[in-house]
Amino acid sequence: MVNSAEVSKKTFYNYYQNKHDLLREIENDLLSGLRQALQADREELKNVGHLPDANEIIDLASVAFNQTLAFCNENKHFLSNLLSSNGDMQFYQIIVKVANDEFDARLPYLFGDIDIKKANAKSPIPFSFIKTLYINTIVNLLMLWGEAPDSLSINEIKSIAGLVQAKSPIELIQIYKTYLD
Repeated sequence: MVNSAEVSKKTFYNYYQNKHDLLREIENDLLSGLRQALQADREELKNVGHLPDANEIIDLASVAFNQTLAFCNENKHFLSNLLSSNGDMQFYQIIVKVANDEFDARLPYLFGDIDIKKANAKSPIPFSFIKTLYINTIVNLLMLWGEAPDSLSINEIKSIAGLVQAKSPIELIQIYKTYLD
C-alpha cells in the first residue's frame, strides 16, 4: 500500500495507525461529500414550489441528482471499490442509511406531507416497503454505474434515475421493448 502511494512506511504511520484508519478516513470523506451533494440537490427541489407529477419527477432528476452524480463520478474509483462485492459491507449499509435520510428529507418536496401511520393503517402496502424499493433502486443504479462508469454518461444516468423513480418495472420493460422494434 505504501509503495503504490509512493510514501515510506514511517510517513504513512505518522498519519495513520493502520490501513483501517486510512480506510475510515476515505469513507468519512466520501460520506461527507455525498451528504453535501445530496443537500445541494435537495435545495434545487425546494425551488419547484409545487408538488410535481410523475412526469415532472422524471424531468427533475436532471437537477435532483446533479451534484450527487457529479460527486459520484469524481469519486467513482473509491465508490466502486468500496461498494463492490469485495468492498466494505458496513460502508454500503451507511450509504443506504444516508439514502434513507435523504428520502425522508425530500419526501415533502416530491410527494407532500404523508401521514405514514394513517396510510399504513389503510394501505395494503406498508410505506417502509415502498421506501425500501425506492432507495434500493437508486442505490443499486449508482452501484451498477460504478461497476462500468464509462458505459453511461452522467446525463444518461440522470435520465434513468428519473425513470426508475416514476415508472414501474413493467413500464420500464415496455419502454425498453420499444427500442427493440
